[in-house]
Amino acid sequence: MIDFTDISVAIIRRTFRSRFKLASLTERSVIFRNLVRRLFFEGDDIQVIPRNSSIEINHRIQVPENVALPSEVLRRMILRSRYIFRMDFCICRVSSGCSSYPHDLGCLFLGPGAMRISEKVGRLISAEEALEHIERCQEAGLVHIIGRNRIDSVWLNSGPHDELLSVCSCCECCCLWKMTPLLSEDIASSITPMEGVELKREESSCVLCGRCEEACFTGAIALGKELEHDAKKCLI
Repeated sequence: MIDFTDISVAIIRRTFRSRFKLASLTERSVIFRNLVRRLFFEGDDIQVIPRNSSIEINHRIQVPENVALPSEVLRRMILRSRYIFRMDFCICRVSSGCSSYPHDLGCLFLGPGAMRISEKVGRLISAEEALEHIERCQEAGLVHIIGRNRIDSVWLNSGPHDELLSVCSCCECCCLWKMTPLLSEDIASSITPMEGVELKREESSCVLCGRCEEACFTGAIALGKELEHDAKKCLI
């Protein structure tokens, strides 16, 4: 029997590759922008959780004992959660036909809203299972984006927006939020870097190899004769 979730998944898979065109429309049409913000983004508060080590280099950085690594912040959130739902697949990678990262490493959803998500797309799991899932995602090189994301509450039909916390495990090729630079400022401002985290380049160590440009999640780094960093696009 076809239900709301089946219809939602079908619509997302059919329209996902058009997300950049749709995002750019929010800059050109006030009516479209207001409609999209009201339906899918109103009240959003989303943050990027950087990987502990995004690009391997030839030395290890010692982290002071009183500094919490980004992954530890997420770990504590999971351990404090009563309800945890794991999707059996990543809707973004499946919709894009991703060939670089696993399709089975889907989102986690925390909070009472997780109880209302259809079992057609996943199941409720324990905190221990969630931590194992997060480790697999990190080992695969995925980046976590967490927050109150209205669009998830809508397509999952999970109830009130503030009862669901999304924990996405994103790749640089398929992530929904690659469209952020094309969104209108009032919508794009809902996704921000993790508080207290700042990206800096050690110029004396940089050899302009281009690995950071390849790994950059939102196209904020461009490499020509020199390396250019666009702070407006940067979310890490």
